[in-house]
Amino acid sequence: MNIVKSLLLSSAAGFLAVAGAQAADLPSRKAAPVEYVKVCSAYGAGFWFIPGTDTCIRVGGYVRAEYQYTPGKDIYSTTGLPANGYRTQVAGDQDTWGMEIRGRIDIDGRTQTAWGTAQTVIQLRGANTDGIRAIGATVTNGTGYAPGTNATTAMTMERAYVRFAGFTFGVSSENFVTFPSFVYHSNITAGFPNGIKQIAYTGTFGGGWSATIAIEARGDFTGSSGQANHTYVYTPTEGVALVGNIRVDQSWGFAQLSGAITQNSHAAAGTLVAASVPANNLLSGSSDATAWAIGFGAKINLPMLAAGDAFYFSANYAEGWNGLAGCSVISDCSDSSSKRGSGGVLYQIPNMILTSFVGGTNTYKNTRAWNIAGLIQHFWSPQWRSNLEVGYNQIYAPAAAASAGIQPGNANIWGVIGNLIWSPVQRLDIGVELAYYQGHTSLQNVPAAFAAAGQPGIGTNSNWSTKMRVERLF
Repeated sequence: MNIVKSLLLSSAAGFLAVAGAQAADLPSRKAAPVEYVKVCSAYGAGFWFIPGTDTCIRVGGYVRAEYQYTPGKDIYSTTGLPANGYRTQVAGDQDTWGMEIRGRIDIDGRTQTAWGTAQTVIQLRGANTDGIRAIGATVTNGTGYAPGTNATTAMTMERAYVRFAGFTFGVSSENFVTFPSFVYHSNITAGFPNGIKQIAYTGTFGGGWSATIAIEARGDFTGSSGQANHTYVYTPTEGVALVGNIRVDQSWGFAQLSGAITQNSHAAAGTLVAASVPANNLLSGSSDATAWAIGFGAKINLPMLAAGDAFYFSANYAEGWNGLAGCSVISDCSDSSSKRGSGGVLYQIPNMILTSFVGGTNTYKNTRAWNIAGLIQHFWSPQWRSNLEVGYNQIYAPAAAASAGIQPGNANIWGVIGNLIWSPVQRLDIGVELAYYQGHTSLQNVPAAFAAAGQPGIGTNSNWSTKMRVERLF
């Protein structure tokens, strides 16, 4: 019996060995290797390699819900009808509440090359607005106010550029300003959140020093175009500006000195008609004028108060370029609220003003403007922080020719803005903010009918506004 059992076991072992050898000779049918997404740590958190390439990419963005209340204010403008005293909006007919819902998608792709990093960035933002925040708010008549089509939607490309070997091509951050946008209302200083079309080159040096030279699209300088009713002076919106800065970044913060230069132009000599636009406005007018601006910005870290605390400062001076020294539309300094943040005066000061018209020859002079602003950011705890900003903007208009009709005079505006923000989890902010603005305006060559209406738009006006914002970044 033992002999039989041994024979059976030996036969089974031999059969298995032969079967195994034959199976080894069969063609392999292994599954294709899976290509997993790999983390790219070279450029910071959130980057990963696009499978099959050496390009790293990060996808992010935010969703923002913002709610606003601003009291109604009678709006006065020199475009109003004398019959109603130049009052173009009535406080009681205005929306006082508004909502704006934003969503933005950010894509940042980077590839390392022999000439440094090649970077491509896209930031595309969409907004849905309602009430006082409705896009395209318009004045309809002397007694009523239409805030525009409610539930309007608009798309904006904030950034779209290629950066390579120190060059930037496309729509990127403006190279003159440095002041941050930590408040929900508008800063009383220059700012261009939608970016500027440009060709720029940045050179970096040792010790944290760098310098940038850029050709920027003049038409993207929102608020500084100088176009206005009651003026025969138009700034080119298809021209370019030369902008440069020198900057140093250190452990204590940063400092930047900026400069910009462009060309203003006006209509060729001709018959002046009040509140009309000459048909022969030229990009290069009959006697152009150079516009320029200089600015200084800095950040000083304040770790002795709390981790993350910092003070920001900005001061700017401009001739013929009001928008780089604060704003050219005095109510736009506190806008995004249908132009009543500064107390209800629709008031725009052009970059050049007609000062004489003798023998058919126009003479123009640049306006001058300056501003100063400061902001302190304080972290009460890792979850709680606040921002407090104070700013002032002054614009000086040259004496206008009597034949020019109503012309802007000097103006100033100051404001204080404060908010408190709670971040219960990382990259989620819930904040409330209160802003107060006060503006003083004057006009030249005021007609009798305008003065008889109580001189609206001349003197001191003020208003306040509040916002709540919920924002989640990803």
